[in-house]
Amino acid sequence: MAQAKLGKRTIDALGTPERDQFLRDENLSGFGLKVTPAGGKVFIFQYRLGGRGTKTKRWTIGRYGAPWTPAKAREEAERLSILVSQGVDPIAEQKELNRIRETKGFAAYVETFAEGYLEPEWGRSWKQAKRVLEMHAVPVLGDKPIPDIGAEHIYQVLDRLRHRPGIQRTTWAVLSALFKWADKRDDIARSPMEKVDPPSGVKARKRVLTPAELRAIWHASYELEDPRGALVRLLMITLQRRSEVAALPWSELGRDLLLWRIDGLRAKNGQDHLVPLSPLALAELDTIGWKKRGLVLPSSTGKTPVSNFSDMKTTLDRAVLSYMQDAADASAAALGEDRHEVTMTPWRLHDLRRTGTTNLQALGFPIEVTERAINHHQGGEVSGIRAIYNLYEYLDEKVAAMNAWSAHLHNIVTESDGVACHH
Repeated sequence: MAQAKLGKRTIDALGTPERDQFLRDENLSGFGLKVTPAGGKVFIFQYRLGGRGTKTKRWTIGRYGAPWTPAKAREEAERLSILVSQGVDPIAEQKELNRIRETKGFAAYVETFAEGYLEPEWGRSWKQAKRVLEMHAVPVLGDKPIPDIGAEHIYQVLDRLRHRPGIQRTTWAVLSALFKWADKRDDIARSPMEKVDPPSGVKARKRVLTPAELRAIWHASYELEDPRGALVRLLMITLQRRSEVAALPWSELGRDLLLWRIDGLRAKNGQDHLVPLSPLALAELDTIGWKKRGLVLPSSTGKTPVSNFSDMKTTLDRAVLSYMQDAADASAAALGEDRHEVTMTPWRLHDLRRTGTTNLQALGFPIEVTERAINHHQGGEVSGIRAIYNLYEYLDEKVAAMNAWSAHLHNIVTESDGVACHH
């Protein structure tokens, strides 16, 4: 077996052998270059574990050329030599690393986490949580073994989302849940999230819609295709969450009792919630037509709830601006003023809840009543008699509040602003 100092000049000067040839490096035991009749040149590291009499193993470092220069290959061979001197088998270590990548690489672990924790524990939101990981964490962390992921890698994920604070905070929360679960299963020694503070998140919104804006939204909702218009109006009337209204089943409604009982499985806080059905709510449900089963606001399939809220909101915004422009034009004409273009501060459907509770407080209802009316009350997990008591707690006050809001909203939307409405 030939021996030489493996450098670029020596390697480039090698001819083509008739059969595979191994050229040993004269300065580092086990390090060498395999040269083939086809002209291939590959850096090799050979080693034994256990002394003479044990089988010689061969580790392929890489083919000669970028990135494996002689200096780079020698550096890798020195690293492998140190491992062997410590009793570590590089081949066995690599097989273990490959196994970890297949089972504990981050991308693969997301699937394990989703199946083992998110799906059974996070209810309907589990798919969204998994998608957050797939969209924002997997592209950065890839197949990196989760035991090797540190705080610096988590910050790489979060730093990419610094201009999207809401998504950034959600990603932090889902990653925290993943690594907490991994820690409990002893898949990692310690969660990297312990060193990562939660992002500040989105600043609290304070948008409260004006009476003129509420009136425009109400009338513009009739320009939407059914059942989207009814969805908007029921959001305004009941002040409940979009997900709760959109997926409302007829089975939760009781016309005789004038109550809507939201199943705790659908509520954000996991608690059953009673919503008094005000006169405006009854009128809207009467228009839809009461049924005993199915969804109040079904999609075109009839089997799933109404959805595609983004397109709905875009269409609604156009209709709202059109209504407000007509109202402004009518007012300008009545006053003999010049026409001016109307604009509207951006708003979200969720702002309807804040607007309703703000108005209820202005009508004299205390914060504890308005909070319970929209199911912000966090009573903790309860059962039995106490759960029933909590469910009916403040019911009379909520009935009074929702009826007052219904009357107030009715006055707002029926006030004349010079715009002809055809509904």
